[in-house]
Formats: sequence, structure tokens, C-alpha cells
Amino acid sequence: MSKEADSSGNSDGNPSQTISLKAAIKKVVNATNSTLATFEQTTDESSTAFASRLTSLARQTKYIATRGMATYEQRGNYGPQIIGGTALVVGGAVALRRGRFPGALAGGLGGAAAYGNIYGYQDYYPAKSWKDYLPKKND
Repeated sequence: MSKEADSSGNSDGNPSQTISLKAAIKKVVNATNSTLATFEQTTDESSTAFASRLTSLARQTKYIATRGMATYEQRGNYGPQIIGGTALVVGGAVALRRGRFPGALAGGLGGAAAYGNIYGYQDYYPAKSWKDYLPKKND
């Protein structure tokens, strides 16, 4: 009799080694499956908590943005207060750093910018008109 490999891949024909090898593979597969199941459960729990917090944060951000836009649309109702406050804050900050005259100048510019933001410049300086004032080349 020759020692050829049987159909199970066992070269020496010993059935006890085949059974113990199958049992070892089964144990490794079961251990791997249980480890993967634990990882999946942990990942699902953490991603669910993250998604829940992200959804809540998105809802609050949307509410704050909506309130901010509504307040921004009502800015004309408080124009003088906004312009005065802007001029005071900008001018005061510059005055503390640079002196009275630069502070007054910066306050005036800040107030003018606030005025333009609130009431608009009514197309005194439209975006396309600056090209008309440039010198033209003579060909």
C-alpha cells in the first residue's frame, strides 16, 4: 500500500488528525466571528450616538441660523443704533491703539460701512460702473 493523499487532504491517512484539525479551524472561526460581532456592536453603538448628537447639533444650528436671518432682515428697524454702535466700537478700539484722530476717522468709516450694509448705497456705485471711469486706450 502506498501512502497517497486521501480526499480530505490527509497524507498519512490518520482520521484523528483530520478531526482535530477541523475542530481547531472551527474554534478559530468561532473566535473570529465573536470578535467581529463585538467590533460591529461597538461600532454601531458609537456611530448611533455620534449620529444622534450630529442630528441634534444640526437642528440647533438651523434654528440659530433662522433666527439670525430673521434678525438680519429687521436690521433697518434699528439702523441708528447699529450705526452708532459700530462707529463707537470701531472708533474706540482704534482710538485706544492709535489715538483720537485715527479713532475718529476709523469710527466714521465703520459707521459709513454699517450704513451701507443697513440701508444700501442705492446704486451710487454699482459694481459694473467702475469700468466706465477707467481711461480708454486709443488704438
